[in-house]
Amino acid sequence: MARHSKADGRTVYTVVPRPEVKPGSHRAEDDKVPLAHRVSAIVVAAGVAAGTAAIANAATSGSSTELAAGAAELGALPDQQATKTIQTIHDVNPGNQVGRLLQFQQMYAMQTFEQATKVAADAHAQREAAAKAEAERQAEMRKPAKQREIEGWIKEAIKVLQANGTNIDNNSVDEIYTIIIKESNGNPNAVNNWDSNALRGTPSKGLMQCIDPTFRAYKLPGYDNILAPVDNIIAGVRYTYARYGGFQNHPGLVSMNLGGGYRGY
Repeated sequence: MARHSKADGRTVYTVVPRPEVKPGSHRAEDDKVPLAHRVSAIVVAAGVAAGTAAIANAATSGSSTELAAGAAELGALPDQQATKTIQTIHDVNPGNQVGRLLQFQQMYAMQTFEQATKVAADAHAQREAAAKAEAERQAEMRKPAKQREIEGWIKEAIKVLQANGTNIDNNSVDEIYTIIIKESNGNPNAVNNWDSNALRGTPSKGLMQCIDPTFRAYKLPGYDNILAPVDNIIAGVRYTYARYGGFQNHPGLVSMNLGGGYRGY
């Protein structure tokens, strides 16, 4: 509306009609605003995905710089990347492009997460193994010196037995140790001169109290000394396996498990 003054002092208002909008023309704000909104949403979504992946990767690599960079990308992509994304929007279907981008970033983030989970699980397993080994070492150190020495002989004999086909492992250490303590009180030079075997001229000898004929039948080549701790254990274990099928049927151990006293074998 325009205001004009006449010569006689009157004021006259003239209404100026709005320009006619011709068919086919566009109002810039009506067209550009929706496009801007679409571009903004796409850029923000892509930025979130990229930032999330960067943060996940930085969390596993331990890089604070990469972590900060990933966090900065959560709101939007850098200007150069945004420009490239907008150009892509004009060239291809925006929905398909963003979907593919988000899918790729999701897969990357998931792989990074799985890798971080495996690293954490492996570290936990290593800590558990180290703690168990330390507990076993502490328990071993609390044993009397004599017991540690005897168990050392037992473990050495078990290795030889395993190498020669006997199905045995260190789970049998306690059983063998019990037999040794009951038979000889852990004395590798013990000789029994009073039992029935002694009366027959074949006294029991060594840690597991083998008589000479039994020792010769069950010893291994190169382990020929009945009074040598490892040699005597080897023969005693092989005899137990041959006669009883293992320690589960050893008469002394069976009796003790039932609440009775030890019986010789």
